[in-house]
Parts: sequence; C-alpha cells; structure tokens
Amino acid sequence: MKRAIILLAVLFFVAVVGYFFWSLKDKDLKAVPRNADVLVLVDSKKLSEEYILTLLKNPSKWFETSKGSFKNSGVEVPDYVQIFHLKGTSFSEWYSIFEVSDKEKLVKFLNEKGFKLIKNNLYKKDQFSVKIEASKCVVGFSNSNFDKTTAEIFNSKFKNLYADELINNSIASVSYFAKSKIQKFAVYLNDENIEIKTKSLDDHLTSMISDLDKQTSFLKLELDSTNVKFASALFNKKLSDSIKINSLSAVAELEMVKDKIISYSYDDDFNEVEKVSYQQILQPNFSINLQSWESENLWLYFQQKNWINAQIQFTPIPFQPNVIKKNGSDISISSTKKAIDFGQRFSGNYVFIKNNPLLINSVKSLSASEKKAISNIDYSFYGNKGDYYYLKINFKKEKLPLILRW
Repeated sequence: MKRAIILLAVLFFVAVVGYFFWSLKDKDLKAVPRNADVLVLVDSKKLSEEYILTLLKNPSKWFETSKGSFKNSGVEVPDYVQIFHLKGTSFSEWYSIFEVSDKEKLVKFLNEKGFKLIKNNLYKKDQFSVKIEASKCVVGFSNSNFDKTTAEIFNSKFKNLYADELINNSIASVSYFAKSKIQKFAVYLNDENIEIKTKSLDDHLTSMISDLDKQTSFLKLELDSTNVKFASALFNKKLSDSIKINSLSAVAELEMVKDKIISYSYDDDFNEVEKVSYQQILQPNFSINLQSWESENLWLYFQQKNWINAQIQFTPIPFQPNVIKKNGSDISISSTKKAIDFGQRFSGNYVFIKNNPLLINSVKSLSASEKKAISNIDYSFYGNKGDYYYLKINFKKEKLPLILRW
C-alpha cells in the first residue's frame, strides 16, 4: 500500500514538473516585419491544451488520426505562431514565417497535402503559397504578388515585440499597429463560434444578433462615419478626409434567376438563325442609403472618381444593374429589378452576413475544400459601440466542438 502511494506521488510530481517545463514559452516574437500593420498571434501550447481537454470529453475521436498535425512537417512550430498583414497590400493577403528543421520532410509534407511546385522552392495550392529559402519558409494566403512580397519579407527588418504585450489568457489575439498605439483584441475559440473582442460581450449586441439571425436578409448593416471610412479602406476605396458621410445603411437578398442568352448561327443556305438559351445567374436585390450633410459635394466626388457612369449606375459595387439617386441629404443606390425594404433598425454600428449557399455555389474561383469550409459558417457579425469592438463567426451546429472538426 505504501509503495503504491509513493509511486502515485512520484508520478504526480513528475507530471507537475513535466507540465511546468512544457508550459514555459519563448515569448520573443522574432518573425514580424517592421512594415506589418496587423498581427494575429496564436498561443500554440494553449491551443494544444484546449484540444487535448476537448478531446478527452469526446471519446468518439480518440482513435482517429489527426488530419492537421504539423508534427512531421519539417518546420518548427513556435510557442506563438505569428501571422501578419503588410501595409499597402490587399486585405486578403496574410503571411507567416517558420524555421525549417528538415527541408526534405517539408517538401514531402507539401506534396502529400497537394501543393504543386511552381518554380524553384515555391509551392502553391488553391489560395495558399509556400516559399522555402535557406532555413526559413514563408506561408502566405492569397497568391497575389506572393513571390515579390516574400523576397521583401526575407530581406526586411523585424519588430521588437514581446508576447505578453499582445496576448493575455486567450488562445489568440489580433493586434493593430496604429501610429500612436497598439490596439489589441482577444480571440476565443468556443464550441460553435470564434469571437474577437476588446472586452466582455455587451448584452445589447447579444439581443441584436439574435434578432438579426431570425431575419432572411443575406446582408444587413448600419455604420457611422468612422466605420464607413474603415470599411471603404478595407475594399481599397479609401475616401477623402474632406468627404463627410454621416451614416451608411444597406440590406441585400439573393435569388437565382433565368438569364436569356441570344446567339446567332447560319444554316446550310447561309441564312442567319437566332438561337435562344437560358442560364441560371445569381441576382442580388439590394438597397443602400448614404446620408450626408454635404450630399452635393459627395455626389460631385463620386463623379470625379468616375464612380457614376452614363447610365447613372454606381460602379464600385459589383452588383449591376443598379441606379443611384440623390434626394436632399440622402443618396440611395438600389437594384433595378426589385426594391428591398430595410425593415427593423438597430442602434449602434453592425454588419451582419448570413451564409447563403447560392453565393457559395456561384463563386467559381473557390476550390471544393474552400467551399466546404465556408458552407460550415452560419453567419458573421461585426459590432462596434464606443471603444468596444466585437466580431463573431458562428458555425452550424454539429455533434463535435469546433476545435475537433478541423
């Protein structure tokens, strides 16, 4: 009996000491270029702990082989994975740097995952690219200008950052490097959703999300002037500081419609023959309203930017045909075939996007795996109230928690 107690005590002591040393982390962040403006920091050890604890609660997954393990990938996964965005690049372009421990293993891993060798040490699959150089590799999302950008990353100087400055008790964080300060957001991985926020959730936003989710609209948003400028910058349509937009509201629905196609051919006697065929196309029906105390100047600004064409259509948005009108302090943009009523309004700033299979199936550039990943999303919500910011990506309900689905 005493031997058993002593053995258990020794095992417990070894486990505690082992966990202590395992939990020690290298908090120096050495892979963030100086021209990075946004950094996503992932605590890989905390993520591993969360995965193991969740796995213990779900016996059905105990004997399955892990699909996403980097154990034999040939790269060293740091204690804090650093994923960054560079100033002046597209919002969809994100990068991360890893130390290469075994190049042969890495190449084998990439081949097994379906990556294709494009040219010397450059591999691509769908929207992901990997460039290997000496003892490092850069992983990037979005293939736009990847080769040129990675050359700049390999030759760039790096920020002096420390993990405790950017992350605290959450699995991950998002940090925006403004001119005067670093704005930080905590990232939480829950059973059915991912939350990115500055502090605890506002009850007002909780009830708003619930009401929005009950509605059928694909898109619904209301933004003030500050959020309008932020949104326009994300889509590379930066507005001049002299342009005053007080508020923006929008609502959109999607439907599939038959599009008539007329083509011509010739018969055996060289007579012209008209052929009529039909195809299914995605038709967005929407209503957008801009309110400005200086609507005349705003209209003139749109004309100077060539954003209003000869048919009085607003060209920066991809949904055509549409019509733009000015009425007092309001400028409206709407689809021409079907008018959409905005419905219930809410106080504060928000963007709500409800997943719609019609949109996913109509985007030809998405791979099968990307379509599957997006189809698992139920809705996305952004909310802002004062200095409180909140982003929620909610996934469809399944038997397994989110962390075990990947």
